[in-house]
Amino acid sequence: MTAAERNAALRDANEKMRQYYINRPPIEVLQRKKKRNNRDSEHLIQFAAASAFLAAFLITPFIGKKIARDEEFRKKFIPEWYDFSIEKPDYAWTRQELHEQMVDLKRFLHEQAIAGEFTPEKLDEMRRVFPNQGPKDDLNDLNGWNKLHPGVDDDEDVEDDDEDAILEGR
Repeated sequence: MTAAERNAALRDANEKMRQYYINRPPIEVLQRKKKRNNRDSEHLIQFAAASAFLAAFLITPFIGKKIARDEEFRKKFIPEWYDFSIEKPDYAWTRQELHEQMVDLKRFLHEQAIAGEFTPEKLDEMRRVFPNQGPKDDLNDLNGWNKLHPGVDDDEDVEDDDEDAILEGR
């Protein structure tokens, strides 16, 4: 490349740079474009979604209570196919009647005890008439678990082949 060609290439490059500088938009316009392309809108969408879920989480108990207790609200906003509520049953006894029955029973048992109905001889006779109905059996039968398996007799040996094999090293 000769000196003249090199000078011509430099002049051409300087002219292109001058045109770039002249046609370039002001820095304020570029900064506004940069801000518009920023991800601020994504953060706004995430914030809106998170706040919606938080609001739903906080409001749910109040709406549930309203649905459970307000019959008109339930009929107005909950469709028939989604309403799983059941009618409150009519109780045979009120709390007062049940309490009175318990007090009467306690008074009756107290009177029987005073009259001598719970002597050791009479308790033994009751145990013979009603076998396996003592207090110990009530504790064992709290959940009815003793009815699932008859258990092991006292004279029966429990054989654990797996335990013996582990102990012998097999």
